[in-house]
Amino acid sequence: MILYLHGFASGPGSTKARAMEERFGRLGVRLVVPDLTPGPDGFERSTPSSMLAIAEAALAAAPPPHAVIGSSLGGWLAALAASRSPGVERLVLMAPAFRLAERWLARMPAAELARWKREGLEVDHHASGRRRRIGWGFMEDALRWPAWPAVKVPALCFAGTRDDVVPVSDVARWVRQTPSARLVVLDDGHELVASIDRIYSEARALLVPGNL
Repeated sequence: MILYLHGFASGPGSTKARAMEERFGRLGVRLVVPDLTPGPDGFERSTPSSMLAIAEAALAAAPPPHAVIGSSLGGWLAALAASRSPGVERLVLMAPAFRLAERWLARMPAAELARWKREGLEVDHHASGRRRRIGWGFMEDALRWPAWPAVKVPALCFAGTRDDVVPVSDVARWVRQTPSARLVVLDDGHELVASIDRIYSEARALLVPGNL
């Protein structure tokens, strides 16, 4: 099974999820793309732990071996899942959001952090096309998880030189400390949508080597 984990404030209908689902589908390979924040208030109440639980339930529902593709927050969650599940044997990470909590805390002024604790943080929710408010529990939970998950399985990592959300240096640091990982740097931004053909080609070679 190939499991696809979407990014923050995104969903199963994201551009990259649909593109990868369509391309792998042509090979007869099904991608499982769960909604990591289901329900009318699922995003507002979500935490990395709740999202990871959904991902791990999807893995448990199918026989191994598994491969996981993750985008941004989903990339970090994919690495966490691989560090915990022996059934995950391959990873494809697109702009994986390593040290997510540290980066958010560093860039947000103290007044904004205090407001988040009181009122929640209002963000653009791309999946629903509206503003939604996520609780402080998301940050508290994120701080409990490893910023740099220890992974031993083959991992293909993509990072954009023009990414203003997840620095290339963060992805490169994780790759350096993960001997089984390989970094592909692209002339692209955080979404990496313009590079989807290259990403799919590389991912296919890793995940479905008999269909080159």
